[in-house]
Amino acid sequence: MKKRYAIVCMIIVIMALSLGNQKLVNRSLAYAPVAENGIMDLSEWDFLKDGPVELRGEWTFYFNTFLTHEDFAKGVDVDSHRISIPSTIKSMNEKKPFEENTFYGTLRLVIHLPKTYDTYGLRSEIVLTAYELYVNGRMEGMVGKIGSDPASGYPRYKVMNSFFNVENNTLEIIYHTSDFHFEDCAIIAPTFGLANQIAYMGEIGLARDLFLFGILLIMGIYHLSLYWMRKKDASPLYFGLFCLLFATRMLLVGERFIPNRLDIDVMIYVRVAYISVFLGFSTLCGFVYHTVYGLFPKAFLKLAWYMGGIASFLTLFLQTKSISVLLILYFTIGFTMLIYSMIKLVIGIKNQYKYAAGLLFGFVILSATFVNDFIYELTLSNSPSMIPLGITVFVFTQAYIIASKFSSAFSLAEHLSIEKESMLLELKHVNNNLESIVEKRTQDLQSALDEMASMSRTDDLTKLPNRRSIISDLEEVVKQGKKYFIGLIDVDNFKTINDSYGHKAGDRVLIAMSEAMKTYVGSEGMIGRWGGEEFLLVMYEDKLEEAMRFANGLREHIAGLMFEAIDVGITITIGISVCDDRLSLDHCINQADEALYLGKRNGRNQCRQAKR
Repeated sequence: MKKRYAIVCMIIVIMALSLGNQKLVNRSLAYAPVAENGIMDLSEWDFLKDGPVELRGEWTFYFNTFLTHEDFAKGVDVDSHRISIPSTIKSMNEKKPFEENTFYGTLRLVIHLPKTYDTYGLRSEIVLTAYELYVNGRMEGMVGKIGSDPASGYPRYKVMNSFFNVENNTLEIIYHTSDFHFEDCAIIAPTFGLANQIAYMGEIGLARDLFLFGILLIMGIYHLSLYWMRKKDASPLYFGLFCLLFATRMLLVGERFIPNRLDIDVMIYVRVAYISVFLGFSTLCGFVYHTVYGLFPKAFLKLAWYMGGIASFLTLFLQTKSISVLLILYFTIGFTMLIYSMIKLVIGIKNQYKYAAGLLFGFVILSATFVNDFIYELTLSNSPSMIPLGITVFVFTQAYIIASKFSSAFSLAEHLSIEKESMLLELKHVNNNLESIVEKRTQDLQSALDEMASMSRTDDLTKLPNRRSIISDLEEVVKQGKKYFIGLIDVDNFKTINDSYGHKAGDRVLIAMSEAMKTYVGSEGMIGRWGGEEFLLVMYEDKLEEAMRFANGLREHIAGLMFEAIDVGITITIGISVCDDRLSLDHCINQADEALYLGKRNGRNQCRQAKR
């Protein structure tokens, strides 16, 4: 019993250490500011109370040029792009003005700080594959060597903590960065805080990694020794190899203990890190196969070793981009095998296989952390570095299983009885809360469906009803027998605006004009985007003269507006048709269209009535 309590306490300590280096950041992420247009306002942020901040949001990126603090002080005439940090291939491709994923450039963020503090720290992890950091024009450090082509630079993966004083409460962060090797466009949001907070994060993270490395190393050597003394049972052999492989990986990831202290070629680092995963999974399958011997077919073990061997061999020769593709393929097959293993373990529990329940528990924890980290590698959007926690919990649970195999039959039976009772209580708890869980999922699904329905009826740019929505609403008006007139609106010479000021300026004009028309129309009608620069106006008027007066009022209102995006006025032409129950809706719209083009041919900026 005392042994059981000691193991539980040890797992709790490890979990606390594993999560300790993220606590300061995670507690502030829920309400931390985000950067907008290359600026982050932290002037009201209390670092002592709220902790450090991940610098997420819109940074300014200048592709294929290196700009300095002095360049920005003088003013730069270079195209800038707003990129979202953290970034992935998907998010970067939405902003890059070219298709290639090999590039270099300048990443910039300006931060407004409170007046209370003067010594800060910045934690930089991945900013493409090489970068130089400048804070207020002063170089604070570099990782790898940046370059404007593959030959002039080389990549490195290190964690860099920088500390500096800020005198005028304004901080300019500039990264000169490049990627001509991995082509993954990965940028992890740096963490900014007080110097002691950033230092603490690094210290607690390093302590966690070294602590877990020591545990895995001791576990590995211990279980290899058990196999050496008793070779009849191969499960300690596979378990020991599994611990040693992931002990090696523990020094490569997280705080990157080895890469931060040894100038290792990045390809060696990448190959060792991936091979430790590939072979680690193979040893894991071997451990499961021999722990519940007879439950799994021998083909399961052969497949695991073929997968690990082939993937490891290919990793020795492939480049990083190809290794990433190989990882996705390996993960797909490996995760399928994990699911298969858990199903077999459930069957093993039903068939009263010894240790199947403990293995299943460890597999669930391990699978969840593997999935989390795989998603993080692709999206950079969820909690990173959960594999150390999963592996450590798995190692302790499975080490306990192996220790149990060397104990007496009576103590083993007592342990299994307690474990079964614990699992039943857990299942009972889940069952009691099943109704609330289902209700919550149903509400989430309904909310998503409502949002999709709204998006399908709304124009994405102007937020006005789209063509489908306005036609549907107009059909309801017809059914209700209301008197109405249709106006088809066209923005005069809109192509000239796009050609002269650019499509982004044209889009801003359409947005502003749509808001103005929506406000003007109000409850006296409806307006929606018909397509391009055309809009459909529905007027609830009884007489043609009133409809013409309303349309001319709208036209004059638009003509009197000034738009920030351009330095010229905007006019519109409106074609109006009279609608009644004798005419079809399509006929009314066609009449309005004919009247519109008649107005455009006769000089624009006017309202024209359709011929009856």
